[in-house]
Amino acid sequence: MKISDTRLQNFRRVLVERKLRLSQVADLLGKAPAQVSAFAGRNPTKGIGDQIAREIEKALHLHQGYLDMPYGIGEFNNATILSHTGRKLPVIGSIAAGAWCEAHGSFDPRDAEEWIDAPGPVGPRAFILRVEGISMEPKFVEGDKIVIDPSIEALPGHFVAAKRSRDQAATLKQLKQEGGELFLYALNPDWPERIIRMTEEWSICGRARWKISDL
Repeated sequence: MKISDTRLQNFRRVLVERKLRLSQVADLLGKAPAQVSAFAGRNPTKGIGDQIAREIEKALHLHQGYLDMPYGIGEFNNATILSHTGRKLPVIGSIAAGAWCEAHGSFDPRDAEEWIDAPGPVGPRAFILRVEGISMEPKFVEGDKIVIDPSIEALPGHFVAAKRSRDQAATLKQLKQEGGELFLYALNPDWPERIIRMTEEWSICGRARWKISDL
């Protein structure tokens, strides 16, 4: 499927799921309804261009690149692996993930519990972290598979894999900032150690990109 067709398909699906009319999207974009109808109506002539795709994603609070993703893949939405990038990523637990966090670490393929097709373009050291424990409930539950990409900058507000130096274990947390300090934040309000200050003991392995769910 061409990327223009994928964008149209995803855009129309968002309209249906959110019960939006083209006129409402036009208002959000600051465009005339006729302009929106021209590229996303029943008989589009030019499809959705790169610039307008990014504008739609921003206006509808979708992550950048959402409209380009094959159906079924979405950042932190339940997803089924439908795309085939020609690249497989290892699914690993928290202890083995520590080695995969290292820039020059030795990646032992035997660490992987399984190998899964990458849902989209990722960096050379990307891997899939299997969530352990309940610290990130309800958004992430034990057993969820999260694509971690060390090649993408992690900023406050992003979900990240962080590694603790004393036992080399990796954990999924939300990165937060208060003043000049960074913290790792657990979403579960009942988790005993909900806020961890980023010290020399902790390092960021990479940013979480997608949550992958099985059928």
